[in-house]
Amino acid sequence: MHRTVERMLRTNPEPPFAPADALSACIHACIETAQVCTACADACVGEHLPGRLDACIRLNLDCADICTATSRILSRQQNPDLAIVAMMIELCAAACDACARECDRHAEHHAHCQICAAACHRCFQACRSMMTGAPTDYLAH
Repeated sequence: MHRTVERMLRTNPEPPFAPADALSACIHACIETAQVCTACADACVGEHLPGRLDACIRLNLDCADICTATSRILSRQQNPDLAIVAMMIELCAAACDACARECDRHAEHHAHCQICAAACHRCFQACRSMMTGAPTDYLAH
């Protein structure tokens, strides 16, 4: 999928607002994390531990929604408001960080939380790279 995302970005008549490699890596990380967080929330429900995983489920679902929205915003290249793009990337990084911390708390007992935490950490890093990488300082505000 990573190559498909990059190929699609190159077909746009407008050049990408960020280096294609970093942009496609961040989009891919967001999409993967959204899927993994959704599946982790579902697995948490299936654990049948009333109340114990409620915070994890909530953070998983919030993170999945934010990652999905971020991937969609990053995919649109026409006339982006870079301040909004930057805020969305920051929000995504914050959601991934919170979800990773929560899933890390349960990772020893639940493999789905271990997998989810790892995906969230990767997405967090991809978002940070978009915001702090030398070629992408245009997003810093």
